[in-house]
Amino acid sequence: MSRVGLVATDLDGTLLDRDTYDFALAWPALDALREAQVPLVLCSSKTRAEMEPLAAAIGVPGPLVVENGGAVVTGSSVIVMGTRREQLLAELPAVAREAGVRVRSFAEMTVGDVVALTGLPPDHAALAMRREYDEPFVVEDPPGRDPEVDARLDRAARGRGLRVTHGGRLHHLTGPADKGQAVRALVHGWSGGVRGEVLGLGDAANDLPLLLAVARPIVMPRLDGTLDPTLAERLHGKERAPAPGPSGWSAAVLTALAGERLPRVGA
Repeated sequence: MSRVGLVATDLDGTLLDRDTYDFALAWPALDALREAQVPLVLCSSKTRAEMEPLAAAIGVPGPLVVENGGAVVTGSSVIVMGTRREQLLAELPAVAREAGVRVRSFAEMTVGDVVALTGLPPDHAALAMRREYDEPFVVEDPPGRDPEVDARLDRAARGRGLRVTHGGRLHHLTGPADKGQAVRALVHGWSGGVRGEVLGLGDAANDLPLLLAVARPIVMPRLDGTLDPTLAERLHGKERAPAPGPSGWSAAVLTALAGERLPRVGA
């Protein structure tokens, strides 16, 4: 029976409720991780400005993987792995043109726009707009839930050495770094080494690099109980959590800590 040595997790729709951003239902597993002295690494598309107060509320000292792997934050130290926002904004219009879509980036939005789009309180939305290495955007025409649109956007971005991923609500233009690369670098450089399996949890396509980077990936279901199609395809036969959001996250982590296995994707 392998011991859990480290947990790397997505936030929105995973450790956090997708709509309320609350994590109260995750406390049983958070307390169990703390008692077992298993490190918890938060990995998100969120900014450093968003994640630092959230990590403090959860009681996680870090490190933090911010902006889809654009940087790793450890205390006052920031290791930049991605591409600066200025370059992303310069390239986004050409990426959209080549993909044949019309997009609107965070840089073009007001705080009120971001509140309406995400459901965040205004002060949190302002923190979400303080991007450094990742530019969220919406596809306005044609609608962005067409998988062919996603593929065209990513193909156009990769032609410029960049990437487009799709989170729960938004597309993200990033550099070549991702959550998986950041987690691998952290595990490789962990002081004293990671003693046990690295567990990863995520619910959206932009979590795929994270889930592929760990020994034990766990796919989180969406609110309707289905799985993100990209994750369902690429992680067929891997484990899935019993429920979405913090309650399912807590159940999955407690199951892993108990040395037990979860149901399989596709079973």
